Amino acid sequence: MFPYCSHDEFQECRDIAVQLYEQGYRPEATRPPKKRPRRQLINKNRFILTNLPKEKNNSISRWWVGIRDSLDTWKRKTRYHQRLWLPLEMSTFHQKELKKGQIKSLELRYKRSTSEWWVYFQLEVLPPSSFPCPVDNSSSLPPAVLGIDLGINIPAAGVLLTPKRKLTIKEIKFWHTKQWNRINHRYKLKLSRLQRKGALNDQSGKKHQIYRFLGYLRRRYRNVKRSYIHQFVRDVVQTIETYAQMYDFFVVVGYPKNVRKGKGKEKGKEKSTRYFRRKLHQWNYALVLSLLRRALILRGFAPHRILIIDERGTSSHCSRCGKEVSRPVRGLVHCPFCNYTYHSDLTGARNIARKFLSHLFRPRATTIADYFTGQKFSLTHYTVCRGLSHWL
Repeated sequence: MFPYCSHDEFQECRDIAVQLYEQGYRPEATRPPKKRPRRQLINKNRFILTNLPKEKNNSISRWWVGIRDSLDTWKRKTRYHQRLWLPLEMSTFHQKELKKGQIKSLELRYKRSTSEWWVYFQLEVLPPSSFPCPVDNSSSLPPAVLGIDLGINIPAAGVLLTPKRKLTIKEIKFWHTKQWNRINHRYKLKLSRLQRKGALNDQSGKKHQIYRFLGYLRRRYRNVKRSYIHQFVRDVVQTIETYAQMYDFFVVVGYPKNVRKGKGKEKGKEKSTRYFRRKLHQWNYALVLSLLRRALILRGFAPHRILIIDERGTSSHCSRCGKEVSRPVRGLVHCPFCNYTYHSDLTGARNIARKFLSHLFRPRATTIADYFTGQKFSLTHYTVCRGLSHWL
């Protein structure tokens, strides 16, 4: 194969190949073991990263990390631990990097060369749509929060919380159309009669014709319902635009998720009835929220000004003292502790806005999440809302 290569040249090539194999390609057993540092990650449930406000900047550090002190767990035989607080020297670069994602774990390392402890955070990078927008709190308008409670008989009720300490008729709004209730009731009767007729004529030859007309009627009912949902969203957006001209405005909507499941089988509480579930399904709440959010964003509202939160417990607690109350009459909430009676939908809307404000005043909270889209927004967007603390 190689007529111009001598035997000595082949032998030299063989020796070089054997030498390279012995130097760089030894088996794992013959190599000296490498000293790799053992990684000990701390789960996010075991530490807290806090940022002190600017007025407390005279302390050792603005950033602190609190780690669960569980070194003496086995010795003391206890499950309750204290926190070991460590000050951090964090630059503006690291602060911007932390805003790009959600912290999942933490790792402590000791560098012998510099005799320093370093903290490494592992982040789960969020999509670009959830990055915090540049904050602009230079508006001269007073702050206001509109809480919206979605209902069944009444599609929505809204309460506007302003720097004033009292509610007036101008701060209360109902979005209600009697025409939709009549049309909805008429279609429900037609559908129920056709379903009953199809079940009775199961053995006859008319079954195919009945179910064919039933499918046509369902599609027609769906189109009529969607047209009324679009009209309802237009009315809500028009009201929000009028409020936005007078206030530095934020919209908070309650998402009625898991409402059809009821309150569970607790003592004195029952699951939702079949009649209630039928009335609940006449509205598509996910479509209402998506259309409302899209319409407001197209009209120039920033995404952090339209927030959808969990409405659990908002209609069953007093909007004045915050205690759990009962409903003596359908549509009214009476509190025996402070002797306060109010409309149930307005109570829910007011508690939704108060729930949003209470999250802003939590000492260790840094972000607030949208319950519908999952986006997280920094609390620096809502510093103007702290002037509404008298509603809590």
